[in-house]
Amino acid sequence: MISRSTRRAGVCLIVGLAAGFALAVAGNGRACTTAVVSGAVTANGRPLLWKNRDAENKQNQVVYDDTGRYPFVGVVNSGDPAGFEVWAGVNARGFAIMNAASYNLAKTDSTAEGLLMRLALQSCATVEEFQVLLEKTNGGRDVTANFGVIDARGGAAIFEASRTAFKRINAADPTVAPAGFIVRTNYSDSGDADAGSGMLRRARATSLLDTLVASKSLTAATLLAGPARDVANVEIGSYPAQGLPAGTRFAYTADSVCRYDTASAVVFEGVRPGEDPLLSTMWVIAGEPITGAAVPVWVRAAAVPSALAAASGASPMTKALDAVRTLFYPETRGELKKFISVAAFAAGPGAALPRLLASEAENFRLADAARTRWLATSPSPEEVWRLENELAARTLADIEAIAPKSGGE
Repeated sequence: MISRSTRRAGVCLIVGLAAGFALAVAGNGRACTTAVVSGAVTANGRPLLWKNRDAENKQNQVVYDDTGRYPFVGVVNSGDPAGFEVWAGVNARGFAIMNAASYNLAKTDSTAEGLLMRLALQSCATVEEFQVLLEKTNGGRDVTANFGVIDARGGAAIFEASRTAFKRINAADPTVAPAGFIVRTNYSDSGDADAGSGMLRRARATSLLDTLVASKSLTAATLLAGPARDVANVEIGSYPAQGLPAGTRFAYTADSVCRYDTASAVVFEGVRPGEDPLLSTMWVIAGEPITGAAVPVWVRAAAVPSALAAASGASPMTKALDAVRTLFYPETRGELKKFISVAAFAAGPGAALPRLLASEAENFRLADAARTRWLATSPSPEEVWRLENELAARTLADIEAIAPKSGGE
């Protein structure tokens, strides 16, 4: 359980630091598409936690932190190498958390979601302990968000949390999640029914996950390959990846799951009950999903791959993904810069997306093989770090080979 002193410190941290980060967070678009999935409906029995993060800060990186009770790895913005605000992460006990800002739980914006998630990763081992943290901070936290959490005991839940209250929804409860998963975007079911945003994204993500569950093929790999990269807009009949009428140059993706505003994608693949929580895997694409390939990161490594590591500027991986991004978004002026190029999805030997998916599939193959070995014999931190660093370096090279070369190269 969380100690009383830790709880008191948590309240002070959230309240005291929120104002200090207000300027950094203000104006930062925080629309996201997320899901929590019970292990009962995944193909391998492992729970999943997914977040497509939409933000103005496109320079997302990864940090390892061991300053709290539990070490963790998490996604942070560039310029925050200490990881003061964490936007998704998993700790050494297999507890993982992410959020989507909710715009119908209060009339004013909030500033402390990243601070609360950092505290949770440092101090919570289970979904129940996170609930205790929320109970103790009711009235003392500056958050209005949907928090998704999973743990090593099979727990999987969404908490719709405001400053003063919260509602818990369990992914394994058939009365509220009949398909075994819960999707949330930027509104809460317990909030104002006439407010919020992300209705189209939620409907589309739910449909895509329904298909994967029905076919018994939902895994971290299929979630990233499909829903996380979906650029369709069903309401206007736009499916850029499947083809559009001849002569169509651009497609509107502002209401798509994967869109111009998407800064990163992360899927946490938990463990089955009884497995080592340190084998919980964070799969991360440090940019818009269609521009990159996911690489694995483990807390067990006690470090993060140099290609993804947090620093004051953009990481090597983010720079490479930004270059690939110009293939999909060739226009740089006005609103057209947010329209995706249909030509970028054209089939051919040099097409970017199939090559990125192939690189990602190889990462999953090698990581799955390593996990099988590690379940039999616990690996050293050095062994785990070598693998994640090698995979990140290979993936970076694959992406740099796809990226258009700048003038003079």
